[in-house]
Amino acid sequence: MLGIDMLSILLSIVLLNLAYCNSSSTVKKLKDVLITVEYQPDSCESVAEDGDKITLEYSGYLESGVMFDSTSLPERGPLNFTLGTNTVIPGLERGVIGMCNGEKRKLVIPSHLAYGNQGYRTIPGDSTIYFDVQLTRLKKKSVLERTVNAVHFFFFPLTTSLIIFYLWQKMNIDDSNSVHSHPSAKKSKRGRRRGYH
Repeated sequence: MLGIDMLSILLSIVLLNLAYCNSSSTVKKLKDVLITVEYQPDSCESVAEDGDKITLEYSGYLESGVMFDSTSLPERGPLNFTLGTNTVIPGLERGVIGMCNGEKRKLVIPSHLAYGNQGYRTIPGDSTIYFDVQLTRLKKKSVLERTVNAVHFFFFPLTTSLIIFYLWQKMNIDDSNSVHSHPSAKKSKRGRRRGYH
């Protein structure tokens, strides 16, 4: 009986170790940011989107648990940036999209959305990194900014197309005039304008 209990305990330990190894290797092979919402306010009237100005408090950790950066350090302060401007690593931007003001999240960012194979300062290459983030300020893009962006988005290609179309027609008209007109006809027209005929 004692042998069977001991065998089941050993088998349980082996299975737990296998499950742990499989889960940690899954994190290493992430294709996108893994987001866990730790806290969300009861009232969430607007969420962070591209173009919004935000302020983040964060702490960043290596897989070993060693902290590599934090806004709580004396030489640092809150991180201010505009979403969608590539100011921070892509994984951090993806992890913040959709956050409410005051929300806290844990982010697991794979290396290809962080610092890649080259690493950065104390972060080795090909590192999955971990962030605890809190959105402390959210300033939505103004209606004027949204309107200007929409107009720019549609107006620029339209204007470019119209200019190209105008130049194309102008070239075709000039080509057809030069093919169909006779050199002597041009001279007689010039002569009439100058008062010779």
